[in-house]
Amino acid sequence: MEAQFNFQVKHRNNKIDWEDVAVGYQIFCDRTTAIRYARKLSKIFNSEIRMTQGANPFKASGTYIYENAEPLKIKNYGKLVQ
Repeated sequence: MEAQFNFQVKHRNNKIDWEDVAVGYQIFCDRTTAIRYARKLSKIFNSEIRMTQGANPFKASGTYIYENAEPLKIKNYGKLVQ
């Protein structure tokens, strides 16, 4: 069964309300795929994503996703620690 998922993209420093942010939507077969898509958007735009399901995004509670895009820093890898 396919469902409509709504996505809003807002930078973390932006102080406007979520009701004022433009809404884009995609149709996915399951929620897991929609979450993967939202995580990818968050990394690309370095922003917070609000994901809702259904026809009206402003009347539904949302899932907020923010993925930090900094790479992992490995310290002392391969060194003998004394």
